[in-house]
Amino acid sequence: MTKNNLSDAELNGQPDTHNATQRDGADAPAAAADHFSRATGGLTSNSGPAPADPFDPDSLRLSQNFSAMAAVRKVLTVVSCRKPNRHEFVRARPGEDWRLETGMFEDRVNRDVYLVARALWPELVGEVVPVCLFTTINRQGDVFLWPCKLPGTDGRSNTWNESALAAAKLAESRWLRIGANMGAGCYDTWEAVGEIPEPTWPDVSFRELLRLCFQGRMIDRADHPVIRALRGE
Repeated sequence: MTKNNLSDAELNGQPDTHNATQRDGADAPAAAADHFSRATGGLTSNSGPAPADPFDPDSLRLSQNFSAMAAVRKVLTVVSCRKPNRHEFVRARPGEDWRLETGMFEDRVNRDVYLVARALWPELVGEVVPVCLFTTINRQGDVFLWPCKLPGTDGRSNTWNESALAAAKLAESRWLRIGANMGAGCYDTWEAVGEIPEPTWPDVSFRELLRLCFQGRMIDRADHPVIRALRGE
């Protein structure tokens, strides 16, 4: 720096705070940018935040309260009335409180079944089918009512009904599946050979199971559409 370029303060041996401030101010943006770059791992404000790594172990690690988070209970909203299919292992809930011998009507046209109030059985003579409804569950926790046909008023039965009823009673103590044997005219029964845990039954009453299964499919009055259709009305 020549003498002509020196300020009065520098000529007198004093620091030139005015020029220093101007020089520092000029360097400030570059220093701030360098500091921001180091703090963000080289990212600039225009690049945005770094995308989260979906394979970050910390984001996948089980939390301390995982057991509490997983402690959920399935809520029953619908219960079907059906027999087990040949590929599912099932259990029937033991005890008189979990099965019911009653009368049902089978709508073969619409492939549906109805529960019939006992007072209306005379209105459906020859149409009401005596069954035993077993509370049943499969390995997936799906609950349904298994209707097994009982002998009619004449006491007659057949091997299909007898084998299904025997299988349902056996299912009260062990996991099994059934399949139709067309040649023998009955249901074959296979017992599970593995160690399958005992079923976890839902915390609902048998009355509630009946309601969930037959709500909207209960013949409880003489002018019910099903009865009127059978009369030709």
